[in-house]
Amino acid sequence: MRLLLVFLFISSFAFSQQSNQQIAYQYYINGEYKKAISLYEELIKSRLSVAYYSPYLQSLFQMKNYKAADALARKFVKKYPKSLTYQIEVGILQEKLGNIKKADRIFKKVIDKIDGSRAKAINISNTFNKYGMFERALDVYILSEKINPKNNFGSNKAQLYAQLGHSDLMISEYLSMLERDPRQKQFVISNVQKFMDNDGIKSDKNYQLVKKALLPFVRNENERSDFTEMLIWLFMQNHQFKMALTQAKALDRRLDAYGEEVYDLAESFLDKEYYDLAIEAYEYVINKGKDNFLYIDANINKLFALTKQLDAEENNISDLDNLYKSLIFELGKNSNTVLLLSNFAHFKAFYLHDLQSAEILLLDAMRISGVDDYDLAECKLEYADIQLLMGNIWESLLYYSQVEKDFKEHPIGHEAKLRRAKVAYYQGDFQWAQAQLETLKASTSKLIANDAMELSLIITDNYNLDTTEIAMSNFSSADLLNYQQRYSEAIEKYDAILNSFSGHTLSDEIFMRKAEIFLIQGKIAAALLELERIEDSWAYDILADDAVYKRAQVYDIKLQDTEKAMLLYEKILLEHSGSVYVEESRKRYRELRGDNINNTE
Repeated sequence: MRLLLVFLFISSFAFSQQSNQQIAYQYYINGEYKKAISLYEELIKSRLSVAYYSPYLQSLFQMKNYKAADALARKFVKKYPKSLTYQIEVGILQEKLGNIKKADRIFKKVIDKIDGSRAKAINISNTFNKYGMFERALDVYILSEKINPKNNFGSNKAQLYAQLGHSDLMISEYLSMLERDPRQKQFVISNVQKFMDNDGIKSDKNYQLVKKALLPFVRNENERSDFTEMLIWLFMQNHQFKMALTQAKALDRRLDAYGEEVYDLAESFLDKEYYDLAIEAYEYVINKGKDNFLYIDANINKLFALTKQLDAEENNISDLDNLYKSLIFELGKNSNTVLLLSNFAHFKAFYLHDLQSAEILLLDAMRISGVDDYDLAECKLEYADIQLLMGNIWESLLYYSQVEKDFKEHPIGHEAKLRRAKVAYYQGDFQWAQAQLETLKASTSKLIANDAMELSLIITDNYNLDTTEIAMSNFSSADLLNYQQRYSEAIEKYDAILNSFSGHTLSDEIFMRKAEIFLIQGKIAAALLELERIEDSWAYDILADDAVYKRAQVYDIKLQDTEKAMLLYEKILLEHSGSVYVEESRKRYRELRGDNINNTE
């Protein structure tokens, strides 16, 4: 019985200790340091536990009770004399108490124990780092590397340089890491990217610093290509696409490679709608010869870029038609050229308005044996688009549905779903379209998600608001006419909405649609007038920055009026700082101003 009582007493005491420890720790977490200290004082009297030490010490630190903290740390030094952490903390507390010389003696004793052990160096440095003593933490790593050359603390040192504000040394340290170990490439790029991002605030100073540090490594590179590839990446990050392409070509020639790096850049240029650079890059790959495994794809994509580059004022449409025919004659109609046939069909339908030839081309392409499932899906989407262009709504829906069903979780399936939603929108079935668009907002494809979001916003902002259902139905049917390139009918319908619903929220969308049509038709003055109407009457709406940027591009590229273009690019920077066009506007503004931002030296 007596033993049972003793056991119960010990159990009760242990439970009480554990409970008080949890309460004390919770006080510490909540920042209630006085309450935490009160409990830890009692706990320490019972047992000098490592579990209590850190939160107790930090609570005393927060209350600036350095004398009590020093006494606590000394107790643990006495109990654990081999632990360097406790010794360092005694030194830190002596420094806090004003005993600088005593603190330095303690630190020296600890530093003298560095013997090249990696674990020991990390432990000591981390303790200094914890208390913001970054210089001492850095010295520990430098000394340990000196004692044991096999040690390398590149990442740790880089982080400490960052803490000390030595950005140049931080970048050099990361680059030295890559020089020692090519496997660190992604890690290094990731950390340089964070520095370049600068917490969301783009900084040309940061870019220049990285470039300056990187160039010597590029010049000294012989067998490897890591630093040149990183320089290409850097140029792409800074939208210096021409320089990226120049470097990629030089690297490819140095390595006597197959042009993969250049081809990858061409794909990126195509996505960013830099068609001149894409064409230049594809031509470089094509010139590698017919035996190059990228020859067919480069040719197909080059013609695609040339098609996207077409302008209504240009007279080279027939020339491009001949280029398509010539390439098909050279490469033949087979499973490797299905996308070439699909692209040619698109060109026939949307640029030459030869819908019958486009339909025949696609039917031929879809009958080719051994066609890749993805390529076949691309053909089906194009065929559905052309059926919609011809007014065969149900036929287009049938082919969109096939692709959506076959590729449910794939971006091309999401694209098919988006196009089905657009057809429903054109037909005025806004609720069903909206339901599909909601699911597409989470698409893995950023482009699809953005398109879905854009159409969804048009519906939610303008449907079921007073009498606007009529306006919305007319607007969507006008959009179908626009898609079908029945531009005169579309403009007539857009204008009818403006006349019947003056000041309607669709007005800025209509101005933008009309501007885009006029640009396609080469009516520059009319297009500019519509864009100006957005700026004049809808300056604070969602399309305001789009209108300014489009005007800037018209003056810049089509009219070559540098002065007006600069004013508009500057307007983006000053009045639309959150716009997606800011980075490109800043770059182009500097180029037009004559800044020598392309100098690699």
